[in-house]
Amino acid sequence: MNDIGDIVKMLARETVEETKPVSVVTGEVIEDDELVVETEQKLQLTRSFLIIGKLFEQKIWNKGDRLLLLRCDGGQKYVVLDILHEEKREEEE
Repeated sequence: MNDIGDIVKMLARETVEETKPVSVVTGEVIEDDELVVETEQKLQLTRSFLIIGKLFEQKIWNKGDRLLLLRCDGGQKYVVLDILHEEKREEEE
């Protein structure tokens, strides 16, 4: 009986998560040839999942670029909001 309760709770959580209209996530370019971005949840997004505005349309993406993304439509599309510039850590200098 407890298993059924756990399954119902899991399905309810997934339903709520899928109905969120938008959420902000970060991702990292892992392939620059075809533009593949891996989100913090380890989801790999190809260009077909990304909405890229004019500001970044002509951008040459580099492996390792960190992106700020807006997840839309329950994860079907992601809008590229910005490129994150992280300060170098002391051990890298």
